[in-house]
Amino acid sequence: MSESNFKEKQSQVSPQRAGALYIHVPFCLAKCHYCDFFSVPFDPELGRRFVRAVLAELSGNFGNKDLLATPLNSVFIGGGTPTMLGAELLETVLKALTPLIDRSTEFTVEANPGVLDSQLGQLLAENGVNRVNLGAQSFQASELQVLGRIHTPSQVREALGVLVASGIRNVGLDLMYGIPTQSLSSWRSSLNEALDLPIRHLSCYALSFEPGTDLYRDLSTAGVCEMHPELQRECYYTAIDIAGQAGLQHYEISNFARQDSRCRHNLTYWRNRPYLGIGPAASSYIGGVRRTNIRDIQAYTDALLGRPASKIPLESSERLGHRAVMAETLMLGLRLIEGVDRHQFARRFGEDPLKGFERSIRRYEQLAALVVTPSDIRLASESLFVSDTILAEILAEA
Repeated sequence: MSESNFKEKQSQVSPQRAGALYIHVPFCLAKCHYCDFFSVPFDPELGRRFVRAVLAELSGNFGNKDLLATPLNSVFIGGGTPTMLGAELLETVLKALTPLIDRSTEFTVEANPGVLDSQLGQLLAENGVNRVNLGAQSFQASELQVLGRIHTPSQVREALGVLVASGIRNVGLDLMYGIPTQSLSSWRSSLNEALDLPIRHLSCYALSFEPGTDLYRDLSTAGVCEMHPELQRECYYTAIDIAGQAGLQHYEISNFARQDSRCRHNLTYWRNRPYLGIGPAASSYIGGVRRTNIRDIQAYTDALLGRPASKIPLESSERLGHRAVMAETLMLGLRLIEGVDRHQFARRFGEDPLKGFERSIRRYEQLAALVVTPSDIRLASESLFVSDTILAEILAEA
């Protein structure tokens, strides 16, 4: 499906029905030192219970099926490491999704290079998966060790070869800058190695030191130092230059893609359209309500597999008011390099974004951080690296 057709199809999705489905698989072989996503060690019995619980939630026991606009625009199975389920359990999940998709659905599975083999590659392809996102993070062995990654640089190349041989050519890579001990030279090297591979998509994220992670603790106990902000800035704009030279379009603050290979699932988030999340810690946004399932796999499976089954315990639930939805739509849309179409925004909310958030927009326009035209509002290229401050102020104005 082309980008223009996707926009048209997505705009027709009711606020009460989700065109995007996310399934969170919380299993990992080992916890990365920087990761604060919900994950647990894989256990075969727990894995079987988890899959049964996911199928119960997906089947519509609590009305979830009625919330989906099928065929879905996108499915994204993330984690954790979804392939940790193994071939049998993963296939069970994939086959359960068959009635919800068609050939136009973007069907993504996240994978770590160290746990992807030809059997799994073939399994994914045979069950409708047409896009895989590989968590490479770096092509420097020493940097992977700092991050606590379990794969080697050569396994990234091997995993990509497995996917291409299986017929999955829409492959994305994640890279990370801001890693302690990383230099601009090593970052350039990782970028060049990634872009020498036949990938369709590249994500470049700055390392965050999140409370509760090993890296966060190492800041005070092991002498680990954060990369200087100016060097991080140089890494960021270097990524833009090198990706552009390799033919990838910069379409979101941290994301680059070849033609017709933007991640449609993530575009749903950035355009603030409805999505449904399945699994522990998964979030949903439908009908103006944002909710997150409990970050506890035992409580999650107990609720869904109990006799009788009970409602999934939630971590949080919030109904957003009209102005809050406007602010989030503007904030998320400004993450896109194309910015926010003022006319589409006005049709959706009955108000031009400039009128609704004039104080913060005019302030940053005067600072040359925002570009305001009669048709759109977008971040200036020089302000992309410090966008968090601008986007936070827009939310604060709401």
